[in-house]
Amino acid sequence: MEFIELNSPARVSGEHVLVISHSSTTLTRGLNHGEAVVLQTADGELYAAEVIDIGFWPEDTVYTLALGARLPEDIARERIAGLDPEAHDLAMHEIIDLLGELAHPEDPEKREHG
Repeated sequence: MEFIELNSPARVSGEHVLVISHSSTTLTRGLNHGEAVVLQTADGELYAAEVIDIGFWPEDTVYTLALGARLPEDIARERIAGLDPEAHDLAMHEIIDLLGELAHPEDPEKREHG
């Protein structure tokens, strides 16, 4: 799973949708539609997120991310390293994702794209 560290402010569209440019991240590759990521905001908060749209500008790529649950540091590290059913509690990760979805039931952009 990719880790996205934001070094600059990002535009929020709606309450739980974030729009970021590729150049504002530390990514070394492009993201794919539907890809799950861990996002660290400029103030150090960690979130589960999903790529719900990709736009292409002549000078940059722009990703629209649906923000999920806020993640504790240890859970974020597990996701970034890759979840292994032998070493990680996958049910707990599923519950965290479900709680993130339940916290934002009226996100029209997530329903459109997700």
